[in-house]
Amino acid sequence: MTTFPPMPLLPITSQSTISACRELPLRPSDIFVCSYPKSGTTWTQHIVLTLLLADRKYKIADLTSCGNSDAGNTGDDLAYNHVSDYAPFFEIDAHWQSSSSTNSTKVLADSVRENHDRLGRRVFNTHLRWDMLPKQREASGGTPQNDDKEGYDADNTRSSDDNDSHVHKERPQCGKFIYVTRNQIDVVASFYHHLSNQIEGTYTDTFETFLKDWMDGKIPFGSSLHHLIGFAGGFADNLYDTSRGHDDIGDDESTGVTDQPLLLLSYEKMKSNLRTEVLRIISFLNLTHIPSHVLEEEILPSFGFSSMKNNIEKFQPKSVGWLNGFQFLRKGVTGDGRRLLLNRSTNDSGGGKEEGESSELMVAYNDWVEREEYRSKISNVLKGDCYEDCREVFLSVVEK
Repeated sequence: MTTFPPMPLLPITSQSTISACRELPLRPSDIFVCSYPKSGTTWTQHIVLTLLLADRKYKIADLTSCGNSDAGNTGDDLAYNHVSDYAPFFEIDAHWQSSSSTNSTKVLADSVRENHDRLGRRVFNTHLRWDMLPKQREASGGTPQNDDKEGYDADNTRSSDDNDSHVHKERPQCGKFIYVTRNQIDVVASFYHHLSNQIEGTYTDTFETFLKDWMDGKIPFGSSLHHLIGFAGGFADNLYDTSRGHDDIGDDESTGVTDQPLLLLSYEKMKSNLRTEVLRIISFLNLTHIPSHVLEEEILPSFGFSSMKNNIEKFQPKSVGWLNGFQFLRKGVTGDGRRLLLNRSTNDSGGGKEEGESSELMVAYNDWVEREEYRSKISNVLKGDCYEDCREVFLSVVEK
């Protein structure tokens, strides 16, 4: 079992908040949009929230048309001014506060809880690794369910072949986790532009140095390969922990729980066939009330890059400040990182390379992937024909 090194954090996150994130008692209706930074998190947040709000709206309409007197109690039609209104950044200090019962324990901030109450469920976006996310279900008293043990015994949630695995497999007791991947060369290029223009923790060195620091796991959120390998372990054991007798885990709209806690998305597949990937999200979250014509004519067009760019105020992160009028939604394309690595060399000032020619930076990147044994680790974790599609996505992210 691989033990990952501690994750470097942005100045807006403390270790006490990381601990609070790990210990948050889960609810069956919770949704986490998970990714390494710059992998399509905000895009997926927007998709998930738009679908949730639309499903809520038309569910209310369906209840009203059936003469249900309680339909009005489900609340007003909701919209959001910013994507973080209902899907806040999970691991930043501003979204947590000291518990009223004890100063040593953190709970979600009042503003976060109020918005989640309005939505009727909790949604978060997060860049934490799989091993850092909560897994224990909320008991009736609002605390994690531990079966009266001193601590959570993760061993009883591991599959029988874990001794041969590169990662620790731990099943959540409930909740939904959507993991978004992206080609790693595009990730590092986008992350460089992001951190070079972010006020908190501004990166001031060159791209060449950034690439090395990123590969060494020194950049906030650590090694992207560790992030991927950790989540691959979750997909290798993509089941709920039912050992504590939760009999409401199943295909049930009222709980929002299906038989698998994790859904895998690819930025590249979302770019090439967004409709198919959106339908997968709808199925995963069991959203059954959105009319097909509304999805096709109103909702899907709002997921395009140009539509989001025209509504940038909804997506530009508010948890940090920005330099030089930086636009968070920069290009929204694939292949930008490859062009950057091919056109930059440790021995030149940016003169272009011919197509197919490798720069020193591309060679360093390829050496890193090989040195980390990423492909063999993923192939070992996701063994067998049943994991073929999942394995293909995890392997494709490191290709040139």
